[in-house]
Amino acid sequence: MTSACPGNNRGPGEPGPAPRLVVHPPDHRGWRRVRCDGRSLGTAYRISDIAVFLAATGMENAEDFDLTDPTLVDWRGGGPDCWTPPLA
Repeated sequence: MTSACPGNNRGPGEPGPAPRLVVHPPDHRGWRRVRCDGRSLGTAYRISDIAVFLAATGMENAEDFDLTDPTLVDWRGGGPDCWTPPLA
């Protein structure tokens, strides 16, 4: 299993933990906080920003990371297509 965050490599057959990459709900501007293992990676304005954050952590081929895989990413307040502010 490929980890969203460095240091999450397990051997074959080992169960995976809860997703370590968390994308928080859109704020009043539609921007989403992104965290890994409780550490802030930044605020994403669009989905492509997340690959930039992952690359900055040292992840190889971050642009190929499957952000739609719920075992790898915990999307809160809407999935990868949700970038609009909540209704007031």
